Amino acid sequence: MPLWLWRPLSRLWLSALREDPDKRRAVRELLVTYDDVYRELDLAAIVYEGGVHPKHRLTRYHDFFVERVQPGERVLDIGSGKGELAHDLVVRAGARVVGVDHDPNHLAFARSHYAHADLEFRAGDVLESLPGGRFDVVVMSNVLEHLGPRVEFLRGVTSAARPRAILLRVPLYERDWTVPLKAEVGLAPYWDSDHETEYDEASFRGELGDAGLDVSELLVRWGEIWAVAVPR
Repeated sequence: MPLWLWRPLSRLWLSALREDPDKRRAVRELLVTYDDVYRELDLAAIVYEGGVHPKHRLTRYHDFFVERVQPGERVLDIGSGKGELAHDLVVRAGARVVGVDHDPNHLAFARSHYAHADLEFRAGDVLESLPGGRFDVVVMSNVLEHLGPRVEFLRGVTSAARPRAILLRVPLYERDWTVPLKAEVGLAPYWDSDHETEYDEASFRGELGDAGLDVSELLVRWGEIWAVAVPR
């Protein structure tokens, strides 16, 4: 169907949802549609960028991690995904990086696009085991919110890797007014269905504190928290 015909029909359908006499249901259905469109945009944006999400380029969140890693440091990237950040830590920060991820498609992309002598990608479930040896820095970029036993996990990471710092990026619950509205009308408020939590500053600091970590630096950018945590 041509776009010139589809778009008016789509707008008519959205207006019909909005005019539902049950106002709670109207908001609920429009929020579901909003999420559907956002997910399709997310996938289209990855194709647009040639397989890598443009948020890496547009938000420049890699800079936060790269600027806080020193040349020669050994870095563990937990949940390394397609390898974009791990590769930047090698070529821009001069680090030696081990990336761990459980998704075979992500690992295949990472290994085929980001080969380097100081970069290794391993398959594994970090809740079951971590790579051996000491790591100067542990990186978790949009990972912690997916885990259930987060305090215990962070304690385990600190004990096993003995890092000087853990660098984190997590979603901010208060990023948009539609988030609490979803909860109000009976929808899951989190963006990803497998999120176990999303944070405000107080809950983030509190959870890391329970794990024996002090937040030495915290920035709020692009609806996210970017932070440095150090073991006590």
